Amino acid sequence: MEKIEEVECTFSHLNRTISFRSVQVEEDLPILHRWMHQKHIKPFWKLDLSMEDLHTWLTKSTEASYKDVYMGYIDNEPACYLIAYNIKEDPINNYYAAQSGDLGMHLLIGPREYLNPTDGEAIILAMGYFLFNKYGATRIIGEPDVRNRIILPIIKRLGAKELKEIEIKTKKAKLVAIEKQALLDYCAQYPYKATLNGEVNNNFCGEQTSNGSH
Repeated sequence: MEKIEEVECTFSHLNRTISFRSVQVEEDLPILHRWMHQKHIKPFWKLDLSMEDLHTWLTKSTEASYKDVYMGYIDNEPACYLIAYNIKEDPINNYYAAQSGDLGMHLLIGPREYLNPTDGEAIILAMGYFLFNKYGATRIIGEPDVRNRIILPIIKRLGAKELKEIEIKTKKAKLVAIEKQALLDYCAQYPYKATLNGEVNNNFCGEQTSNGSH
């Protein structure tokens, strides 16, 4: 995957501001190490490693040519870890018929208190805005664990389609696709403001005003 310059995306919705920036290994390692050892993350990511081993894993991730890795924040507090990757260079390509414009994604929500419908929706909407804008994708492909009772209902509400149920390594997952237009349609219901690098960006959603509310 072609590397992109460090960027920031903020998305204000549901009284939340979400931002993303490229991972900095030394700065972000302690946060990720703590997250990977939490009970709600260990069974899904299986990366409850020593600090040294996680450093090696994270360094390899940041140096990989087919993916980019980001830290996400809610109101300037660390909230999530995001991987965007080239479908064609990942084993997921063997599980379905990839389309032009597909972009692979892994999302980890760190603090347990953010695993709720409001914060989860804000993070996923911001993630969609960010990825569709930066990579020119038409679909975002994910494979959440079938046991994930928080994320699956949220992405379904946002218009995600389940392609199939698959088994990857040691997990059973739902292979899902979120189309850009579906997210556009959902966003159109609510007032929000989205920016890239501090400037309003209208490529995906831009600024909207409406009478809708949750």
